[in-house]
Amino acid sequence: MAKIYCNNKEFNGISASVNFVNGVGVTDDPYLISWFIEHGYTIIEEKREPSVYDSMSYKEMTELAKERGFNGIGLKKEPLMRKFIDLDAKIEDDKITEMEE
Repeated sequence: MAKIYCNNKEFNGISASVNFVNGVGVTDDPYLISWFIEHGYTIIEEKREPSVYDSMSYKEMTELAKERGFNGIGLKKEPLMRKFIDLDAKIEDDKITEMEE
């Protein structure tokens, strides 16, 4: 996943099929990332650690999403994995908070 920063920090709209809000867009498409680099945008790629979700099929992930109470259909695999990773982190944070109380 990469964050794309344009020079106009107030830009809200679509450029090269990427939606920008306040001058920041997000994509995981390597072609688009290279296009934005070639056109002078600032790119910051976010790397993530491998997770248990990497080995799951898209179908398995959408079924797991249903079990966890949200609809994962329509999300690409990488954003869906990130959603699971974020949910896992929140659950872990909640457990730590409960133990501290």
